[in-house]
Amino acid sequence: MERIIEYRQLVYIISLFLLVQFLGLLIVFFFLPPVAVAPTQQASSFDALWFFLYVLAGTVFLLLIFKFYHGAAIYAIIEGVIVVIASFYLFLIILGSIFPQQAYVPEVVAASIALPILLMIAKYRKPWLRNEVAIIASLGAGIVLGFLPFTVAFAFMMIIAAYDYVAVFVTKHMLALGKQAVDRNMALLVGSSEVELVPKAYLSKRSIKELKKLLAKAKIRNKQIKQAIRQGALPVPTQTALGTGDLTMPLMLAVSAYFSFASYFFAVVIAVGASLGLVFTMYLLKTYKIGLPAIPPLFSFIAIALGLSLVAKNTYFGSLLVLLGFLIAILMIITARRVAKKQGRSIF
Repeated sequence: MERIIEYRQLVYIISLFLLVQFLGLLIVFFFLPPVAVAPTQQASSFDALWFFLYVLAGTVFLLLIFKFYHGAAIYAIIEGVIVVIASFYLFLIILGSIFPQQAYVPEVVAASIALPILLMIAKYRKPWLRNEVAIIASLGAGIVLGFLPFTVAFAFMMIIAAYDYVAVFVTKHMLALGKQAVDRNMALLVGSSEVELVPKAYLSKRSIKELKKLLAKAKIRNKQIKQAIRQGALPVPTQTALGTGDLTMPLMLAVSAYFSFASYFFAVVIAVGASLGLVFTMYLLKTYKIGLPAIPPLFSFIAIALGLSLVAKNTYFGSLLVLLGFLIAILMIITARRVAKKQGRSIF
């Protein structure tokens, strides 16, 4: 079936991404002075590899669960653990800054645990709260990972970008994970889902056949929709989503730059570069209509933005970052075109 992607869905996703990046930075700027929490630069560069191995082990664990277990309980547990842990740090930072006195420590910790649990309860009762819960979890994870030294955070994001590329285009297991998260409405992504009325002339025979099967099982009561169907249109589900990891990684790097260099400038440069990277990702998505990894293009434009900001002080290093960013962007375009052709998508 053709994948329908509307501009308003893309704008909505970009808006949520901007909210996470710049709200996260505002929280850090306001509550955490860089001098007070500057990360130690003695951390080994191998720390990035260890973080990647943790991510890889978690992915394998989830894939095994998806393959052999089809009940709902384990998914709720996984979602709850991830959201509660990530959100805990956000509330701890905010409440700990509002109530800095030592006497309030037990109360602050208890509240920081209770609030994420209440969030998850609210999300289970009101599934439409998924995006809001995912945003809070992404803020917490991005800020706490930002305590890593910048070199480690940069290497970690670069490794995750390579992993994301392989997981989507080679092994394709990230697409399976994403589908499970969407189907189960897990707060591990933000997304927009709608139904568009599309003229039959815009759809293939195969898609029309599939949609008619779905319509035969559905009960449509809206008179306007019924009239549009009689006039030759078909309701097509449209969906666009972005994983919480895609929200977390750029925020982590921006926060790390703020702590490591005591610099508002580099933190904002990274956030702006990541935002441009997401716009580029959405352009590829709209053009080729295939599943895409978001972290490689995000990292690509972060590297370009950082390189341009450093080129005056260090021409060689700045130029190297810009070149790296452009090479990754070109690789994304070439791969997207190849996959789209393989899937029989029309390419303009």
